[in-house]
Amino acid sequence: MGLLNYITATSLDEDYAHVSRQRRAAVDDPAVEEPAAKRQPVRGGLVVLAAFGVLVATAGVQTARDADVSATSRESLVRQVNARSAQLTRQRTTVQDLQRELSGLRSGQLNATTEGRSLSARLDRLGVLTGGAAAEGPGVEVVVDDAPGAKSPKFQVQGQDLQKLANGLWAAGAEAVAVNGQRLTSLSAIRDAGSAITVNYVSLRRPYTVSAIGNPKQLGARLLDTSGGQTWATLQSFGLKFAVTTKDQMLLPAARRTTLRYAHQPERRP
Repeated sequence: MGLLNYITATSLDEDYAHVSRQRRAAVDDPAVEEPAAKRQPVRGGLVVLAAFGVLVATAGVQTARDADVSATSRESLVRQVNARSAQLTRQRTTVQDLQRELSGLRSGQLNATTEGRSLSARLDRLGVLTGGAAAEGPGVEVVVDDAPGAKSPKFQVQGQDLQKLANGLWAAGAEAVAVNGQRLTSLSAIRDAGSAITVNYVSLRRPYTVSAIGNPKQLGARLLDTSGGQTWATLQSFGLKFAVTTKDQMLLPAARRTTLRYAHQPERRP
């Protein structure tokens, strides 16, 4: 039995039992009668307990009603969130379909003429350079991770550690870089967000794999000569993991499309 129900059900029982015993004693022995001074507090106590019981019962009913309203509100919010998520998924699918259709139409139009094919090849090169298109080629793969059993940030990979590693790879001659599949561009951000590291505002999970396309025979050695490589040589002394592997072929995905709102090509002056 719940506490509120128990108090409501039993708050008056003992007083009623006391009065009942007094009445039976008075019937058995008329000479026995409780003094009025003692009867009055009992009656007052009954009134107080009765009022308390009513208050407890009212509070219990109100609590039950509030619980029902809270549960209903929560279910309504869950339904709204699920509906919005499904709508967002459908809209993303529509956008992807339209992008593929637009890409096909553009390729068809450009490939129809020699000038168009030349422009298409230029766009492809620019896409690889800017990260707007997927890139393929040889290079190195660098896997870094926290020290075993690390509890302190001193022994864990931080956002600035990945920043220095990526900058070191660029300085070593990398032509395309991605972190856990997130392609780096001039608009990319590698930063700490609470207990996670985000790249392009996407949270990453350890271990962290930094892939770089470039000369596989030179990237690894040149990396160690950069400030980023030297930083990681120091971090290794704290137990952080750092492993470089040469790859004959890698495929780095394109970065998510970003619309420029303020930057534009300068106008040519005569």
